[in-house]
Amino acid sequence: MGTERYSISKNDLFALAHNALSVELLEDGYYCALRFAKEQEPGYSTHPLYRAMAKTSASVCLRFQSLSDVTIHLKRYNQSLLPKKGEPVIDFTTLYPHALDLSETFDLIYAGNDVVHLPLQSDQIPIAKGNLVSLYLPMHHQIGFRIEGAVQPVAKEGKTLLCIGDSIVQGVGVRHPSASLCEQLSSLKGVQVINQGIAGALVNSKLIQKLDIPIHSILVALGTNDWSIRETLADLRGEMFALLGRIRKFYPLVPVTVLTPLWRSDIQQTQSMGSFSEMQKTLEYTTYCFPRVRVVNGLSLSLRDAYDDGFIHPDERGIRFLAKGLVSQLL
Repeated sequence: MGTERYSISKNDLFALAHNALSVELLEDGYYCALRFAKEQEPGYSTHPLYRAMAKTSASVCLRFQSLSDVTIHLKRYNQSLLPKKGEPVIDFTTLYPHALDLSETFDLIYAGNDVVHLPLQSDQIPIAKGNLVSLYLPMHHQIGFRIEGAVQPVAKEGKTLLCIGDSIVQGVGVRHPSASLCEQLSSLKGVQVINQGIAGALVNSKLIQKLDIPIHSILVALGTNDWSIRETLADLRGEMFALLGRIRKFYPLVPVTVLTPLWRSDIQQTQSMGSFSEMQKTLEYTTYCFPRVRVVNGLSLSLRDAYDDGFIHPDERGIRFLAKGLVSQLL
């Protein structure tokens, strides 16, 4: 294939990158699509897992019409999960019965055709002239990309849903990025989605910052990790109050939907802070102080026989059920 040998610029690449806040040029000449702003770094820099997961391009999709033969260059980066010297960190391996299975693919869709699942590896993808394509980037691995050839971007959706959450929002439990919760909400709702889910995340008000793009709706889906880790309900209540307070500070009129934690297999146990039910009620009670906040009960949207790990992460069928039930509840 005679690909035209010129690379697309940073600004033009951002026009192709749906569900991204920005595109960053890396030292090796590849680009990375970002879903967090620089101002949010203090909120995710407290743990090596958070730092690694925040660098991924979860829910980002490159969409374009090829005006010539095109080559997409992809590079997979190894992410360090080692803590900084003297950094106290949570050992997530002691909290969950299974190691996270983060196997996944690139998903390539030609207009009118089925999804092609491509291996997660550094590669080159040729696209013939005259094709309308969507390339979904992995949810849990940092990927760099370059594009050579002439392309025309596909217009982005006019409204944006900001999703703040943990591993379930980021996409853990789903093997293919085109089947993730945020992508399904994007498709069902007809919006662009900024996926700010981070595996292992707790309720953390420091992650709430004013973004440079208009936000039309916000989903908050946190709490299940807090139930495993935090000591008291008062601590959880204070953090959730602070998080919602910052949302109202930066987005005073934007409607917010709080999704309480989904079913998990140890739901009958009692953690240090109390029962699962007490944790859910605490999250709900905190929302009463804030206008335009709706609470959706996660238990009602959980398919208990559709879990990837049999414990905490719904599989693709469970996520489809969640997305269909949730989309009608989003404010």
